Amino acid sequence: VYLMRIIMNQEPLGVASDVVLPNDLPRWSEVAPAHYLTDYSASGAAKHNNSPFPYDPELNHKIILWSGDISALQVDAIVNSTNESMSESNPVSDRIFQRAGSDLKEEINLDIRECRTGDVRVTQGHALPARYIIHTVGPKYNIKYQSASENTLHICYRNVLQKSKEMGLHSIALCVINSVKRNYPPDEGAHIALRTVRRFLEHHGSSFDTVIFTVDNTDLGIYEVLLPLYFPRSKFEEDAARWQLPADIGGSDGEPMLPDRQIRIIDNPQHTLHADEESIDLSSQLETSINVGEHAFSQMQGDLDQQRLLGERPFNDPLADIMVKEIQHQE
Repeated sequence: VYLMRIIMNQEPLGVASDVVLPNDLPRWSEVAPAHYLTDYSASGAAKHNNSPFPYDPELNHKIILWSGDISALQVDAIVNSTNESMSESNPVSDRIFQRAGSDLKEEINLDIRECRTGDVRVTQGHALPARYIIHTVGPKYNIKYQSASENTLHICYRNVLQKSKEMGLHSIALCVINSVKRNYPPDEGAHIALRTVRRFLEHHGSSFDTVIFTVDNTDLGIYEVLLPLYFPRSKFEEDAARWQLPADIGGSDGEPMLPDRQIRIIDNPQHTLHADEESIDLSSQLETSINVGEHAFSQMQGDLDQQRLLGERPFNDPLADIMVKEIQHQE
């Protein structure tokens, strides 16, 4: 039923007063590097013999990194990260529902009702500047079943992009689907988001004019550090990424590919993550990091090699790098 409503109603019913146009935001190819990159050629063997993500100006021009209100963007679709009953209250969802108006909640209650983890559901944008909202449910993070969490997060991003392609959409604003509320380490989630988008654009780049990574201040610095690894803006950034990228860069679509983790996925194909299972309480740790400063990464000046272990930290201290760097910055 909701698909019929989408086909019949091609435009939003209203427009937010403070609309942000993609053309008013700088493209990634236009953003000067914020961090100094070290020449690693004399510092030992690189993790990757060849660049896994080559310098591609055309792809870079499709990418925008923006810290702002996703509900204000005038794009074909924005993404909302929610729960399976599509009733989650978080800052991004709350802004989307407030701007979209009561018709959005009515459409969900009448036509959709629920969304399983990893799946996507599409609604009208209603009073938003965006034509559509693509809703998805991210995974809970659990140490025992880390691979299942990583794989599900990859599926979320890929399903969002695939649905956009199927609908013929050309501009999309992605929120951060992984959630600290669900104990997902923010930098590990960023690695999966960036490499999944990169691989999808390599295969289907002609389908999109604009992909906006919409983040808040706590994630902005993480994306500023990691974006050059997956979307290098020069041959120098491309070469430096051979040392900076984690060993696991995923498969051809960006999916997790470490052999030991693949075994765990196969051994637990029906596993569902539950809140009472072993997990990391990232909410309290991130709150500590936020209280130290506005955000942990974007104020850092210095060598990007200080961040080269992002995504490869011990599981028992997922935000140690963020907190240590912020403390150093304050000192």
